[in-house]
Amino acid sequence: MGKSDLRLDPPLRIVVFANAKEMAAEECTGIRPGRDRQMACTVAEGQLAPELVHQLTRRLLEENFASLPPATESALENFFGTVQSTGVHVTWGPPPPPAERPRDWALRHRLVVQPDFSGRAHIYLHNLAQGMDSNGAIRSLSEDPAKFNAEIDRYFAAGKFESSPGPSRPLNPDRDFATTNLTSDEGRLARADLLNRNSAALYQGLLQSAKLSTEAHEGLGILAIRAKDANAARSHMESARQAGTRNVVALTMYAGIESNAEQAQEILKYALGIDEKYAPGHWALGERIDDVPRRLAEWKKAIELAPRNVGWLAQYAKLCQDEKQYAEAGRAWLAAAQSAPNPAMRDQYLAARAQIDQLRVEDEDVIRRRAALMKAAEIDRLKSQAKLELAQLEARANGKALSKEEIAKAVDWDEIHGGEVTADATLIRSDCTGKQLRLQVKDAAGKIQNYVVPNPTLITITAGAGYQGEATLPCGGAQKPRPVRITLQHGKELTGIELLR
Repeated sequence: MGKSDLRLDPPLRIVVFANAKEMAAEECTGIRPGRDRQMACTVAEGQLAPELVHQLTRRLLEENFASLPPATESALENFFGTVQSTGVHVTWGPPPPPAERPRDWALRHRLVVQPDFSGRAHIYLHNLAQGMDSNGAIRSLSEDPAKFNAEIDRYFAAGKFESSPGPSRPLNPDRDFATTNLTSDEGRLARADLLNRNSAALYQGLLQSAKLSTEAHEGLGILAIRAKDANAARSHMESARQAGTRNVVALTMYAGIESNAEQAQEILKYALGIDEKYAPGHWALGERIDDVPRRLAEWKKAIELAPRNVGWLAQYAKLCQDEKQYAEAGRAWLAAAQSAPNPAMRDQYLAARAQIDQLRVEDEDVIRRRAALMKAAEIDRLKSQAKLELAQLEARANGKALSKEEIAKAVDWDEIHGGEVTADATLIRSDCTGKQLRLQVKDAAGKIQNYVVPNPTLITITAGAGYQGEATLPCGGAQKPRPVRITLQHGKELTGIELLR
């Protein structure tokens, strides 16, 4: 399926008993949490129990692959549940009871057992694990989906499911399968680590004999935590810590009952320094951190290490959504939907994912409206400040009388900013020189005034009441004196002439 080194965290320890009677006395069935490992039991002779193999297959799928179709996972569990091994020799495919071998099981059996497909089965399963649909995964085998599915239907209907030898590869005892012959004290500890009704007495016996004391304190601490005896749990776990415990499972559980958040964080950071890939440690640390970005960072590590933990995914998605991290929230909701245990929860998570775009639009609208309000408030503030400054200037100006020197320097507003004046005069000369118009007029005081108009189109020439003829000015030097009314801008710029008669 594209992964050569599957992991379980914490690892699995299988305790081998001499016979079924001894194993039954320990009430050991299936996979169960232990002191520092996941625990399981078997007997010295025979195969692992099918239910144990089912559970182990499910755990390996859940902890190493993001998602697979439920029917595929069930088929894989049923397929591996009947695998048999003798030493390093593996036999694939003895059929389970009819109720456990639906068409999906037959498809996996056909892919893995039959030699024409067995070398390509991992390609099909890998592509399914990456989210590809069944037909796409079939095409990745260079097969036509319609023909392939018809072949599987015939294979399933025939009902002849034969076994075949599996790949016989040498085991690496340092990595693949560690076996240990236990001393009597280690045997007692292994039995105690099953955490059953016999465990407390076994741990106490180890403490009294001063054998494996650290491990015994860890086990008694976990039993006390389960019994909600905080004082006993604290006593045993502190003894284990002083002895240098490196039990990440026990430390994480101990941090869970610590009321002081800073102390809990210290314990969890120490635990994660031992095993940085322990997902429950990251999640528990995130729960104890008030700073939301740091909490999200720890929770993200946890869901990456445990991609099927639906509860974690949903909480992480909700917090991302609350913090306006919509893209990350959408990915988390989708992952939760893919790993949901039933259709109702899947639909619930997909509905939450569908709301992300609407929430983003609404949030962006709120941001725009807030920005507009802030801009309007800033403009109002600037207006108010300007009015205040103007009022202060006016108050200073009106509060002090001008001196004679200041009055002498004062300039009339109209002289600077405009204001037109009219005066009656007598036009005595008009000359057209290029584009200029030069005029001489005699004012009421008899003084000759000269005006130069750079562009004659910029002045207004009108005829007064009773004037006969066109309202134009002739060019040609001296003119017969004629009364006019001139208009001046700023007291000196000629802007209009009215011909009176």
